[in-house]
Amino acid sequence: MNKAYSALSKVYETLMDGDDYRRWADRLITLLNENVSSGAFGYDLACGSGYFTRAIKRAGYDVVGVDISEEMLTEAKKLCAKENLNVEFLRQDMTCLKSFKKADFLTCINDGVNYLSPERLKKAFKTFFSRLGDGGALLFDFSTEYKLRGVIGDNMFGEDYDDLSYLWFNKLYDDRVEMELSVFTRVGELFEKREESHVQYIHTLSFMEKSLKEAGFISVKACAFGGGEILSDTQRIEIIATKKR
Repeated sequence: MNKAYSALSKVYETLMDGDDYRRWADRLITLLNENVSSGAFGYDLACGSGYFTRAIKRAGYDVVGVDISEEMLTEAKKLCAKENLNVEFLRQDMTCLKSFKKADFLTCINDGVNYLSPERLKKAFKTFFSRLGDGGALLFDFSTEYKLRGVIGDNMFGEDYDDLSYLWFNKLYDDRVEMELSVFTRVGELFEKREESHVQYIHTLSFMEKSLKEAGFISVKACAFGGGEILSDTQRIEIIATKKR
């Protein structure tokens, strides 16, 4: 198996639901508008192919995309070039983000924090706090315990298109879900098969809130994805953590 997003990098945005992602991006921009000033500077962490990075840039913010996958960053740069968007991308581990400029905001969208074990997540939150300027905001979302245990874990998913197919097998453990993906893409008359593996860790909201406060964040607000009430079957939670002045 190859590392995560080595096979998915070139087809990731093709597989995304366009309407859902547009609404997701609109929601992110609404949260940014409510929590930081117009034209503010920040980092989009675990940015992948840069879908949300581009949305942040189009909304008038100064943003740098950060990801650990070289393949995803290559696609991010290509897609920005297609839109004539001037965005810098950095290949870095977000748990030890290097920055010479304090950020007004940090975003980490679509399960970025689920890829971190509890100890690495605690380290990441401390790093995020140190990289934010006074009054800066951290905005992120994560897949809930309910989703990873009850929806994703020990299940198989797949889709078949004319030029693209994938199979996604998941194995549930006490603290994580291990994922194996096979991606088939058309190359001429044949299909090329590429494989990769992922691990997503199960984090509770109480652990998130405690770890953020231990890192120094005083204001921590959580809601279900889209702004609703958090229920027992909520699959995604949004968090806004603010570094007070």
